[in-house]
Amino acid sequence: MKSIIALILVIICTTCNIVAYWPQFVQLIKTKSADDINLYSWIIWITSEVSYLAYILLETPEAGLILLQGSILTMSVIMFTLTKYYQNRKKAKQHRVK
Repeated sequence: MKSIIALILVIICTTCNIVAYWPQFVQLIKTKSADDINLYSWIIWITSEVSYLAYILLETPEAGLILLQGSILTMSVIMFTLTKYYQNRKKAKQHRVK
């Protein structure tokens, strides 16, 4: 019973993490602007998620957990990449204007 509750909690937590990224994805793509996004925060998130994935691989190498954490890590990398892309694009436009 305890393991079923733990699994349900992990699924809820992971689902909330994945769903939480969508509004930011939509905002980035819709506005094509990353002015208010801090890249350092995404570097910290990615570091945290890589560490957690490594922990899962070492301690409980269950395919479901690996897939869920891998999904969260992938979304963080995509967010970082989009943020970097839009921030660099803005800098390039500003440079051309000068």
